[in-house]
Amino acid sequence: MSIALALAIVLAIVFAVAAGSKLLSIDDTVSGFADLGIPSPRIAIWLVIALELAIAVALVATPSWGSIAAFATLVGFTVFLAGLVRSGRPVSCRCFGGATTEPVSSKTLARNVALLVVAAAVALLA
Repeated sequence: MSIALALAIVLAIVFAVAAGSKLLSIDDTVSGFADLGIPSPRIAIWLVIALELAIAVALVATPSWGSIAAFATLVGFTVFLAGLVRSGRPVSCRCFGGATTEPVSSKTLARNVALLVVAAAVALLA
């Protein structure tokens, strides 16, 4: 197994766990999305879950394209979360459903930057 495929599988697991966690605590996640100010949180959550699952599949099926989709999605998520950190609002991103209830912080941003590095590595190595 190549390094690119191994990293793609790790990233796919992260996206699948994020989607699955949201599904397991859908009401909490919808509430969290509402707290974030996301319009139509019930619709948005299903779109995010579908996106995360599609990216997980793409990372395994075609790591090069999946990593580009993962990178672009993570950039969007990270920019949104950075705005929350800058605002000082103590709100959870519910990035992993009910499993993540602590407020968005620099730790959340660091996690996303690490995931961005993994996505970039897959794109470069695949």
